[in-house]
Amino acid sequence: LEVVRRGEQMSFQDWAAFFLENYSKPPIRAAKTHEANMRAIGHLQQAFGKWRLADLTADEIEQYLRRRLKQHARVKTGSGFKELNLLKPTTVHQEFRVLRRTLSVAVRKKLLPANPCAGVEFPVSIRGLFRPHYVAWSEQQLIEFHAPDYFRNVIRIITETGLRVYKELAPMKKDQVDLENAFVWIPDSKTP
Repeated sequence: LEVVRRGEQMSFQDWAAFFLENYSKPPIRAAKTHEANMRAIGHLQQAFGKWRLADLTADEIEQYLRRRLKQHARVKTGSGFKELNLLKPTTVHQEFRVLRRTLSVAVRKKLLPANPCAGVEFPVSIRGLFRPHYVAWSEQQLIEFHAPDYFRNVIRIITETGLRVYKELAPMKKDQVDLENAFVWIPDSKTP
């Protein structure tokens, strides 16, 4: 009960400082990781510094991410600050990863009942619908013709089943294939 009460009263700024000191510095994490964590937490503290840990919600975090994606990168120069292009989604996503890790440790320390980042969907801009390329029979024959003998069966399996090479086909074992029923069992597949 005392730990829960402490989590309800602790500010994000205090927890972030504690996290950087105890869970981010070497030898627990690499020096470069610590630098990235400090940079990300600097931006997070500007947004959530005075907030209590218990007040952070998934909606507030999503709003923060949307705001950050609309901001321009700022670089310090000799004459002051210079604004560049919009922040890249990878930069904002790194901040989100640091926030998620920070709050996960708070959950593990029982300062929060659950990580609000679990309910956050990272906002992405869709440039166009994903259109998979289906290999035509003539293309498959051309690939098989130019491939070495030992690759021809692999190419046929990949093109006709859609198995992922390193994640599904390469680790496959003999007992996962049932030739009589034309059935393959893939335990780690992303798709059903």
